[in-house]
Amino acid sequence: MASHPSIARWVINSIKVDQSENDTHFLFVSEGEVMLKSSNGEFLLAEKSFAMVPGNFSLDGSGQVLVATLLNYTGLFTIGGPIESFGRLKYIDGCSSTVLINPLRRTEPCLNFLYVPPGISQTPHTHPSLRIGLVASGSGTCQVDEGTFKMEPGTVFCLPENKLHSFSAIDDSLRIIIYHPDSDVGPTDDSHTMLNNTFVGKKSAKVLDVIRTK
Repeated sequence: MASHPSIARWVINSIKVDQSENDTHFLFVSEGEVMLKSSNGEFLLAEKSFAMVPGNFSLDGSGQVLVATLLNYTGLFTIGGPIESFGRLKYIDGCSSTVLINPLRRTEPCLNFLYVPPGISQTPHTHPSLRIGLVASGSGTCQVDEGTFKMEPGTVFCLPENKLHSFSAIDDSLRIIIYHPDSDVGPTDDSHTMLNNTFVGKKSAKVLDVIRTK
């Protein structure tokens, strides 16, 4: 995707990524644990944890890790997890989601968690940008034009932009980690928490052009 050039890697036990100083990597540990080394230090990533790592890095251990990389983007080093059992935000068709790593600015990348309850089949839908994902737990299917594909722990997938698809969980729930290379929410220079909640008298700094940083 030219507007959001991304790379997906499925790592088993170890990897060293160099010549990637200008890129940012979104990681999710599907199984086991690995030691992450980067310019920020050394960190043990346990099963079901996630991270955003700018620049070069290496992983070493006994684990399986999804790495989705956005080229020519510099994020902030972040580690979180483990994922929860359910999403915190209502989505569609009884599904829920959680933003695991928020966009630093509107239009920038994020990492999401999708929960599909047992017995749910999503309405077929599309997204305007690609999706790189991994099944963290549970089982189900993904329906696309080419057919129905089984989804089980460790299944990695990539959905091109505007690809019609739907996830279904039959007897079990389905928990999926999904990388988005862009977003339509997040802070901007004209609207963010620090600006909006700074008051001079009863007026927010958001509407006080005379004091706002130019």
